Amino acid sequence: MTANDTIDLLFIIIVASDQAGELTDKLVQNRFYFTRIDSSGGFLEQATVSLLAGIHHDRQEQLLELIRTTCHVRRMYIPARVEPPMIQSQPVMIEAEVGGATIFILEVEKFEQF
Repeated sequence: MTANDTIDLLFIIIVASDQAGELTDKLVQNRFYFTRIDSSGGFLEQATVSLLAGIHHDRQEQLLELIRTTCHVRRMYIPARVEPPMIQSQPVMIEAEVGGATIFILEVEKFEQF
């Protein structure tokens, strides 16, 4: 195991499900190893994917650039969760930002693999 194989950072990457496939393909192509956890949450309760990736700090900028170029925030209209008056037939729509990625970077004090 070389110094570049040593894991000293843990990335927790939360991304919209519809962008996760492209991101995971790019991660595999660039030899990043990760664990995928399907999840949901947030205000909109949209489906998301959480990726856990342990890396050496030398590869941090490369990983961040892959995420930046793949996961874009976009605006869309979604139905609001409010009870409209009985006369109104159209649901109330609100504009929301969806997509993109939320990234947490944690220092790894110790890593062992058996």
